[in-house]
Amino acid sequence: MNWRKKIVAITPFVSLIAFILLAYFDLAHPGWLVFLLIPLAPFLVGIEKIKFSYPLIIATIYVVFGIFTKFDWRWHPGWVIFLTIPIYYILVPPKNKIFFRHEKRDDFFEDDSN
Repeated sequence: MNWRKKIVAITPFVSLIAFILLAYFDLAHPGWLVFLLIPLAPFLVGIEKIKFSYPLIIATIYVVFGIFTKFDWRWHPGWVIFLTIPIYYILVPPKNKIFFRHEKRDDFFEDDSN
């Protein structure tokens, strides 16, 4: 296992410890953002490339709107925009049909013996 994969593997623990420390100092509200490091870790260390997709755009809009607006209803009912994700994929089917195949794939998992 190379150092990049080790960093990705330890990210949930580091995020949890950072959140607990921030909550101890009464900074839990902005502190929950450290949990965003968990899905972002593979992109930050260069294992994967960011693929812009509709769910990523919706999640970004939701978080930005929730943090930077001062309305009382910013988080709720703001979550309703997530209901547009299945509607989008019904209207615009995904180009990658691998999720709809029912055949066995032997090359799905990479060999980490390097």
